[in-house]
Amino acid sequence: MATVLLIGGTGLLGGAIAEELAQRGHAVRALVRSGRHAAKLSALGASLEAGDLRDARAVKRALRDAPVVITTAQGDPLKPKSPLREIDGAATQRLIDMARAAGVPRFVFVSALRADVGAAFVPQLAYKFAAEQVLQASGIPYTIVRPSSFQETFDDGFAPFKRFIETAGIGMTMGSGRGAHSFVAVRDVARTVALSLEHSEALNQIVPVGGPEDLNYRQAYTRIAAITGRRVTIVPAPRFGLKLGGLLAKPVLPELGGFFSFFAFFDRFGYTCVTPDWLVDALGERRSFDDAVRAFYGVGANSSV
Repeated sequence: MATVLLIGGTGLLGGAIAEELAQRGHAVRALVRSGRHAAKLSALGASLEAGDLRDARAVKRALRDAPVVITTAQGDPLKPKSPLREIDGAATQRLIDMARAAGVPRFVFVSALRADVGAAFVPQLAYKFAAEQVLQASGIPYTIVRPSSFQETFDDGFAPFKRFIETAGIGMTMGSGRGAHSFVAVRDVARTVALSLEHSEALNQIVPVGGPEDLNYRQAYTRIAAITGRRVTIVPAPRFGLKLGGLLAKPVLPELGGFFSFFAFFDRFGYTCVTPDWLVDALGERRSFDDAVRAFYGVGANSSV
């Protein structure tokens, strides 16, 4: 098997992908900015390449011997030192160009669902869609994975929604909360990425992946309340409030307003997809939203809505 260069491996999805690759016997090389965040990768047997995606010399070193490339890298609107415009934008496009020059045999890019539609409304989706276009034009055999929203949005450490429920009994929606999502487990997205290297149906394709059912945020909170026995009061954050918050935060967090536009896009267009039949068959049972909630809250499997 070819070595896989994993970029973004210290993140939630990237770490899950690293586990999948290791279980399937792939040799993993990970580009990491800091060794202190890479202990899990080392434990999986990954070799670490120190460097930042924005550092062309580090990327060139990581691309030695033409590995398969998988990238989940993205910026953080809450961290001005990791701007979306640089990481999702310029650095990702340069990575593709350098991968082409290095002769990599396969490139898997984890983009975002409906990046093509959302590019006109959401800066982050515009960066993702631009990178998709560069990859498709590069001549590198590719797979573009477009996941829907993660079920882990409602877990600890990924977003504050669970904390709001536990501390105040509030189910916060960004906007009306009526746009539907195909909430998908991070592990199922990671399995999709690994499977894309093994299935010809994924070659030179855009592969959307979602969970087994569609729910909006209001329905999700209703499920959470029923499964956990907690009282959850739904509190919408109106779109104009999100826009105002982005404007007020701009001097300190210039990309926050653009990130909030993601939620307005969800609200207006929804975030659902149809997972391809070949992938449904290859994945087998995808984790349901209800099972995710039980896992997040430590509720027994016999609890039901």
